Amino acid sequence: MRLKLVFVCLFGLLTGVSEAEVNGDAGRESPFSIGIGARGLGLGGASVAFPEDASAFSWNPAGMLLVQSKNALFSQTTLFEGVQYHFIGYVHPTLNAGVFGFGFSRVGTDGIPGYEEIQGVPVSTGDFDYWWGKLSLAYALPVYRGLAVGLNLEVNRQVMGSQYATNGFGLDTGIHYTFPGNGGFLDGLHLGMNLVHAVNPRMKLGTRTETLPTVTRIGLAKAFSLRDGQDRLVFLSDVDWLKNRKLHYHLGGEYAFDHLVFFRMGVDQGSLSFGGGIRYRAIQFDYATAKMSESDFFRRSHLFSLSVHIGKSLPETREELRLRHEEEMQVQLQEKMEQDRRKRIRDALQSGQEYLHKGDYFNARIEFNRVLREDRNNTRAQEFLRITEERELEWQQARQDSILREERERLEIRQNLELVNARLKEGNQAMERGDYQRAIERWREALAVDPGNAILIRYIQQARGELERQVNRAISRARNLVQQENLSEARNVLEQARSQAVGIPSLENLLNQEIRRLAQAVDYVSNVQAGIERFNRGQFEEAVPFFKRALEYQPDNDRILTLYRNAMARSAKDERPLSEEEQREVRGKMNEGLRLYRDGRYEEALQVWEEALILDPHNVNLIQAIEGAKQKLQTFRKP
Repeated sequence: MRLKLVFVCLFGLLTGVSEAEVNGDAGRESPFSIGIGARGLGLGGASVAFPEDASAFSWNPAGMLLVQSKNALFSQTTLFEGVQYHFIGYVHPTLNAGVFGFGFSRVGTDGIPGYEEIQGVPVSTGDFDYWWGKLSLAYALPVYRGLAVGLNLEVNRQVMGSQYATNGFGLDTGIHYTFPGNGGFLDGLHLGMNLVHAVNPRMKLGTRTETLPTVTRIGLAKAFSLRDGQDRLVFLSDVDWLKNRKLHYHLGGEYAFDHLVFFRMGVDQGSLSFGGGIRYRAIQFDYATAKMSESDFFRRSHLFSLSVHIGKSLPETREELRLRHEEEMQVQLQEKMEQDRRKRIRDALQSGQEYLHKGDYFNARIEFNRVLREDRNNTRAQEFLRITEERELEWQQARQDSILREERERLEIRQNLELVNARLKEGNQAMERGDYQRAIERWREALAVDPGNAILIRYIQQARGELERQVNRAISRARNLVQQENLSEARNVLEQARSQAVGIPSLENLLNQEIRRLAQAVDYVSNVQAGIERFNRGQFEEAVPFFKRALEYQPDNDRILTLYRNAMARSAKDERPLSEEEQREVRGKMNEGLRLYRDGRYEEALQVWEEALILDPHNVNLIQAIEGAKQKLQTFRKP
């Protein structure tokens, strides 16, 4: 029988539980319960609420949501008497699919002497190795406003020598909550819970079967941002317990200077731990010294971790996506701006030509220069601008000659100044009476003498604005009068408004359009009235052209269409005799329509009679039948 005395002592003390607890109902804890990584152990094992590197899933799988960039971690320490503790892990956060993590932990030693008793004498059987490995596959998912859940599937394997090996599968579950940051005390507060071995691994090494116990861990962390976010101070506290074992507590604190240099201190069941780290670009080195067992037999262990931050962090990635989206939007905006630019060029060229044709060289120059600001090589704008400058130069020369004459005659200058004051006063008086057109005329007369007068320019602009509002109100009133069939009053309103808008092309065009619409309405009413008068006097042939003219304005007016058809039917003008075949077809459609009408199928009857009326437009019976069918349809359609 082989004796593993040294091995049992080493690993019994490694788990940090007493002999009574090892043999209790709770089972023996895994050696990995001491934690992973120099950061967590330097904090006294208080990392359930705030894990930040690739060891996160070992402390709390849901806490992987705090890892903001892809992170790989390698950790190594010598626990005692040649027992080596290694870990390698990787955490991969995604933008929308949660966080994935995996890792491999190994505790083991070699050179353990083996003995076998032969006739009561221990005989060496050589050295053997022992190791315990754990493969972890973890996933964390945010579920609602700072709340995250996580799972960690673990595969355990124990190997002792070449004769014994066992496997065990377990599952850890975790939950993590980050309180919303509103600038108050809850800002930077984190709460975490990890149920280690929610599904318990069963291990059988040799003849002994053991179930790893369930351990409940709860942690709380509070982070403070210092120096406008350059530094950070974090306080952490954890408690964990399992059946038949006293409560364990862990306290820790970390100060991160410029997020590059880290100082850590913790308390694990009354035992102090210390540590720190330094980061250079994507590489971070961490160190911790802690006592791995409650027994005084073992000295402190020194833990080393090397982590690599791979690629960009999630905030950087989100910012990159945002910038990329902005670039795409900028390209679309540039395309839209180019389209708008071309349209502005077309509109400015057209407006400039209109101003040039009207002799408004100032506005023409503005429009052509606007084109050249958009496209400085536009030959059409250059040519039009040259023509404008030539004509403007001629006009300017004449103006300069006039000014020189005025300068030679002081009396005339004085008279001009008096004229400006008089026209300004007259314009003000007209403005007070509401006669904006006269006010504009008077101020323009004054402006012609004193073209640089800022007050006159402002008064003219303000008066034009008020005149535009009056014209719009007049148009609205005229439209209401048209609806009331008060066409004469509507015409008077528009004519009065047009008299006020003389000299303002945009308002004149608007009013002319309204007057043309009004003229069409008057023509429509006149033709309807003339047609009805002749229809009532029995002058059907004379009524036909009036109704036809009215239908050109309102082709869907059933009343006018009916009067037009009746007049056509009662008129002998252009009537031609139907052939026998046409007469038979008309009689057939007339009878078919009567049958449909008697069956209550009025729409189908109306359609058949309309087809017959095309063949015989002067048939009074068909017209009367169509009117009757329409009346029936209107009766049935009434609510």
